[in-house]
Amino acid sequence: FRCCSRALARPVSVSVFGRPEAQTLQPTGVPSSQLSLRQFQTSAVSRDIDTAAKFIGAGAATVGVAGSGAGIGTVFGSLIIGYAR
Repeated sequence: FRCCSRALARPVSVSVFGRPEAQTLQPTGVPSSQLSLRQFQTSAVSRDIDTAAKFIGAGAATVGVAGSGAGIGTVFGSLIIGYAR
């Protein structure tokens, strides 16, 4: 279990976008500057979603410990996901 725990702890976006086959596919006829911009935008969105997931996780922990209603992490996480879209 110890050998696989890091793979399970990684965010899904890192697992998907970090695969070599996902990075090597390049559409024909598209300038490299557009590809670079697209990769940058994709990484920024995935980073925002990962950050939102951390806030939502913190909010869930707050709900469990403090017994509050929504949890501030859920609110911030939802805001970040909305901004990323």
